[in-house]
Amino acid sequence: MSEEASSTTWSSGAGVVESVDGFISALTSDAQGEGVDVIDATLAGAGMVVDVVSSVGDPLGAILSAGIGWLLEHVSFLREPLDALLGNPDEINANVDQLKSAALEMKLVAREHREDVSTMDGWSGEASEAFRANMDQMAAEYEALGSTMDGTAAIYALSGALVCELRALVFETIADFISSLITPALIAAASAIVTCGASIATFAGWAGTRAAMIATKLADRLRKLGAAMTRMGGRLAKLGEKMDTLVKGLGRFAEYGDYAKTAYDAVQPYEMPPATA
Repeated sequence: MSEEASSTTWSSGAGVVESVDGFISALTSDAQGEGVDVIDATLAGAGMVVDVVSSVGDPLGAILSAGIGWLLEHVSFLREPLDALLGNPDEINANVDQLKSAALEMKLVAREHREDVSTMDGWSGEASEAFRANMDQMAAEYEALGSTMDGTAAIYALSGALVCELRALVFETIADFISSLITPALIAAASAIVTCGASIATFAGWAGTRAAMIATKLADRLRKLGAAMTRMGGRLAKLGEKMDTLVKGLGRFAEYGDYAKTAYDAVQPYEMPPATA
């Protein structure tokens, strides 16, 4: 659906909810596909919870634990990709929960609104039909607003998950690399006396070269992540625009609702005054 066609149905017509849901579905589907380029896997569903721990350990610490600290200066730059991916999953989840709670509140308002309108008996005619149609439209737009908040929560969660999943992948890559270095590094250190230190120098140079190759690959993933985050931001901006449109659209009901309520009250039968002695 084109942007022009979509914009005509966000605050008008009976299909506002379907229009919103279709728009959000397209955005979240695109967002899930971002993982293919960044982490070689499609992101999980929009209802996901970010569960990657925020403070994973430093895989380079294994070098110090193994007693081969001399190797650290040759591969220490591998810590930079990890530092670039710092994040707080608990904060991400808290923000997602807040958005989902607001979305649920909007949907409950819509349901309660419909229930209240359904209890308005004893009023018929053109004014009644027009009022009910407008109130049904208001409820639909509340539902659409809730769906937009749900969509925002989904995109936000997917963005956070993409960062956390990449951090996990980077950690695993570095940890595996460091693990593969420890035994050869210990052998090089043990041979240092015999080779007058040449074994250490040779191994350190080789390890540094391999580390640089890995760093280059990780930097490419970070570049792709940056591009994906820019697109995620664009999706959130679009949702924000639609949300703003719905909020402004709901404002048009305020004055109409006052007039309609006055008309409804006017057609109600008068209550008989209490009898006097």
